[in-house]
Amino acid sequence: MFGGNQRALKKGLLILKVMVVLVIGGLYLLSASKVKEDQERMPSPERASALMVSPALLEIAAGEFKGVIADYLLLKSSIFLGGRYETTKGDWEAVYTLLRQSLALDPYFFQTCYYIQAFLPWGARMAKEAVALLETSKTHRYWDWTPGFYIGFDCFYFLKDNLTASRYLMEASEIPNSPPLLSMLGARLAQKGGQTMAGIVFLKAMYEKAGTETEKRRISLRITALTDVLTLEKGISEFSLKFGHPPQSLEQLVNAGILKKLPENPYKKPYTYENGRIGF
Repeated sequence: MFGGNQRALKKGLLILKVMVVLVIGGLYLLSASKVKEDQERMPSPERASALMVSPALLEIAAGEFKGVIADYLLLKSSIFLGGRYETTKGDWEAVYTLLRQSLALDPYFFQTCYYIQAFLPWGARMAKEAVALLETSKTHRYWDWTPGFYIGFDCFYFLKDNLTASRYLMEASEIPNSPPLLSMLGARLAQKGGQTMAGIVFLKAMYEKAGTETEKRRISLRITALTDVLTLEKGISEFSLKFGHPPQSLEQLVNAGILKKLPENPYKKPYTYENGRIGF
């Protein structure tokens, strides 16, 4: 009898828990639906706006309050960017103006640099404008590798300029405490931009500055790979000069007697040759 009462009690508690969950879930769905309806009935928020004042004039007018006004302008742009509505071209132009003015008043504040990179190249499709603003951050935050890295990325990804991207990444990699990977990326983009020798020279300089054996090994592998690429590039040039056209494959360099054999990629995969470019 006692065991039967326990089972009945447990069953009753289970039913009670299920009912509580159903009630809470129903209330949640009802409230969520109500909130959504209220949001849809709300009037459209104001569009982004900025005073069309030149940064130089604004800096003079701000006087000793430059830092406070810079924070206000950045906050104004960040609040708008967190909105729920679709952004127009006019909105982005206003956001750009706000960020440019904020940067002029306080070029040392990293958050402004971050917002410029996070929104202008991606949402606004204003990569060139972003690069111009990031140059200011890079100049003033000379101890920080991040602005140079942002510029290098924008030049590579958005502006399709490998050589300029390589230069910025190489410069950023020379700043203390920068990630070792930056030097690798810079050299790789130099090779893609037709500046293989520049990449080799740069990596050799980085090798001398490397602080650990692990970094030295990584850089050494990259130097070997780029040296092989340079050998292949010279072979292609010689083949083109001899036959009046570039080879269709790297194997033709061996068949034509220009190279005794193809170099072995230190990364344990064959070198590729496509559209006149060598990959590894």
